[in-house]
Amino acid sequence: MGQLIATIINVMVLLLVPAGILQIHAVVQTHNELLEIGTAATKYISNNGGTNDATVEQNVRQFVHQELSNKLFQVQERDLQLTVTRTKAADPVLWSHEDEFELRLEIPFPRITGLFPDWGEPIIVVRSGTVQVMDYDL
Repeated sequence: MGQLIATIINVMVLLLVPAGILQIHAVVQTHNELLEIGTAATKYISNNGGTNDATVEQNVRQFVHQELSNKLFQVQERDLQLTVTRTKAADPVLWSHEDEFELRLEIPFPRITGLFPDWGEPIIVVRSGTVQVMDYDL
């Protein structure tokens, strides 16, 4: 009877450990991709700025779309939530030099297996930056 229980436990461990490692790897890879995209998008905003909030967000969405198409590990654009918010603004409408902003990227938790139902919080990356160059300065 003891051997049967030991065999069942061994089989469970042999199934759960690789599934857990695969799940963790997928989450870490997705988080790293979001960090890279967030850094690139923050640099893009800093170097380009924009005339208003809608233009900046539209330009960043186009930039992120290009970045996602070049990634090996595919993050689906429809799953990605992107918000750009100015935290310090000299003018309420026009983005100007030294305005500070926050970029927030959020994606649902990537599920490889349903064995770990407690793992499910979304992956969030928040970046902040300062507008250095405006598109009308060029």
